[in-house]
Amino acid sequence: MANILDINLNLLKALDALLNEQNVSKAADRVGITQSAMSITLGQLREIYNDDLLVRGQQGRMQLTSFARLLIQPVKEALSHAEAVFIAHVPFDASRAERTFHIAMSDYIAFVLLPRLMQQIIHTAPNIKIVQHSINHIDNMVPFEEFELDVAIGDFQSAPKNLITTKLFTDRGVIVADKKHPAFKNGKLTLTEFLKHPQVFVALESHPEQSCVAELLKKLGHQVKINLMTPHTLIALQALPGTLLMTNTVERLARPFIQSLQLEMQPTPYKLPRYQANLYWHARNQNDPGHQWLRQLIKMISRTI
Repeated sequence: MANILDINLNLLKALDALLNEQNVSKAADRVGITQSAMSITLGQLREIYNDDLLVRGQQGRMQLTSFARLLIQPVKEALSHAEAVFIAHVPFDASRAERTFHIAMSDYIAFVLLPRLMQQIIHTAPNIKIVQHSINHIDNMVPFEEFELDVAIGDFQSAPKNLITTKLFTDRGVIVADKKHPAFKNGKLTLTEFLKHPQVFVALESHPEQSCVAELLKKLGHQVKINLMTPHTLIALQALPGTLLMTNTVERLARPFIQSLQLEMQPTPYKLPRYQANLYWHARNQNDPGHQWLRQLIKMISRTI
């Protein structure tokens, strides 16, 4: 076994890139070195471990050896600890920082928050890059521990308890339909009128035939006719003009489209909890100055929504 004093710790970052990318050129791009330099690094790592780490598989694609797969999580944890040692007391200068943040959110959250976030970033942190991940559900730590997710924004009832969370903003549930919809002719939508007409419900991509609102109505003993289930809140609105379809959505999402799509919005004719948008992150990022800057920026923007 190699002596730790003889090992260049820069190899740790390269090893993490190789394990994640399973491709020498992509790993090189990830850490900012040439492909030939990464090939030399891979040779050094193979000598240290006495294992090939990456081998050619079907159709010439590189694959991890069994030993390399065992390294994925320990290497990720070691890299996280090493970064914590060196960045814990280093101030974060957003105006000069070059960093990529991965943010998970639904299309609804992206619509109401992401444009304002990017306006701030372009003006104050021009070298910061944001990668948005579309997500409507979180029930485990995998997105944070394996896919390097920095934060998630939404109302994730099944989110793991060991994620750190803080509240951002709330929104009111509303019913939206075509402006000439007969259910709105008396100026106030009743539950009876609502149940007469076909509905559009937003569902999780992982459970395309389930909707929390539809399930709530069913528990209340109401039969709802569902003509469209979609994971996309914007599609739910765009499907309404010229039809008898109605959808249960949130006010901040619907309001900008009321005039352009010739729609009407009414309060829900049944009790519905307000939507609560929260910010979620992994405990390992709690004291990261750059991560703290991002969280504060998101919280500041949320107060203006």
